[in-house]
Amino acid sequence: MINVTNIERFVTHDGPGIRTTLFLKGCPLFCPWCANPETQSVKSTMFHNAVRCVGCRLCERACPHQAITFAQGNFTYREDRCQRCGACEQVCLQDAIAFQGKEMTLEAIMAELCRDRDYYENSGGGITFSGGEPFVQQEALWELLRACKQEGFHTAVETTGNYSSDLLIRMMPLIDLFLFDFKHPDDTILHTVTGADGALIKENLRYLLKVDPQKVIVRIPVIPGFNYEKDTLESALRYLKSIGVCEVNLLPYHTLGKVKYEKMGKPYTLSNKMLQKEDLMCYLEYARQLGMQANIGG
Repeated sequence: MINVTNIERFVTHDGPGIRTTLFLKGCPLFCPWCANPETQSVKSTMFHNAVRCVGCRLCERACPHQAITFAQGNFTYREDRCQRCGACEQVCLQDAIAFQGKEMTLEAIMAELCRDRDYYENSGGGITFSGGEPFVQQEALWELLRACKQEGFHTAVETTGNYSSDLLIRMMPLIDLFLFDFKHPDDTILHTVTGADGALIKENLRYLLKVDPQKVIVRIPVIPGFNYEKDTLESALRYLKSIGVCEVNLLPYHTLGKVKYEKMGKPYTLSNKMLQKEDLMCYLEYARQLGMQANIGG
């Protein structure tokens, strides 16, 4: 079985043409700006909508594992006790509880992906695997990629690059495009903030560029207080140019994931002020001056 959070159809980003994006559960990183924090765990994740909740306590009484309590009238969720049975979700009359993520068979997923074959063929589109980090469910990703290539689909993977080189080498022949995150040039800062292994990410990126640089688009999520400063971002762009990156996308910071943190009962620690396209124009021009194809968004 494959753990999935969403299958999004008619996507016009995350690769060329019209695409379907499959969001897989699981990620080794804990980026505080993550737009999909519910995908960090491979297990299904509870969303609790406090606005909808009326405190009727039906969920508390329905839970066979005492994972939900209303201590002093406040909804409290113990993830370590939860068995994901869904009893609480089923009895909630206000739809205040919803579990994110479900197990699907390879056959069921492929049936969904094949629905829009004509759109892929007419637009030069295909399938994009996202998450989370798709490589976490490595055997599932392997089977999905093989099935997609048997159908003749173009395949793209949104990836952190934070996994073994052996795994990358195994998967690479089945992947037509890597949308490769590069978050920070300083390995220590990167690890402290996100948990990522910067040296490993750089090793994997250099390998991809050596084998086929046209297969790689590097994406930099531009985050105030992390890498938005001039010295940091320009240093990152110079490094990417030096190792042979041809194309880079600058992704402006946004707060689209904030409401998800609230539903997960986790604090959102970053600014509420989003970056706009004009905030990144100077870095766009800098990347182009270095000789790279560069865009904002993508």
